[in-house]
Amino acid sequence: MINLFRVSILAIALSATVDAHAEPLHAGARLPELRLSDQHEVEATVGVDDEVVMFSRDMDAGSLVKEALAEHGGATLAAAKAVYVTDITRMPALITRLFALPSMRKRDYRILLDRDGKATEDFPSEEGKVTVIKLDEGVISEIVFVDTAAALLASLKPR
Repeated sequence: MINLFRVSILAIALSATVDAHAEPLHAGARLPELRLSDQHEVEATVGVDDEVVMFSRDMDAGSLVKEALAEHGGATLAAAKAVYVTDITRMPALITRLFALPSMRKRDYRILLDRDGKATEDFPSEEGKVTVIKLDEGVISEIVFVDTAAALLASLKPR
């Protein structure tokens, strides 16, 4: 009797764990609310007015974003109603603090930082590519992966 009770409790706990983890983002899904701080420690939210989320999870993808936005980055993002989000969990804390953040603070556009990987864990990504998530009032209409700065800029143009 006690073993059956323990098995039941374990089954309930496991099903709750499986349900707690969301499925990967896909077209037709609603983008979950993202509330992250940027490179200046200012909190920001990705909202329904945003039409594009650019996402990077690795250094090569981050370099593509930097290259694409080297000139007029802030204006480019504003015109496209786009935000840039990056998962920095792979970066060692010392490197982040001493080198990466000071470099990011020099850029003229906001970079939302996922410091623990939880906010973007369901974001699809491919190594070396920027994930471009197109939104229509908070619902994902398209997800593409780009591997050049030119392709990234082209993905920011209005449909």
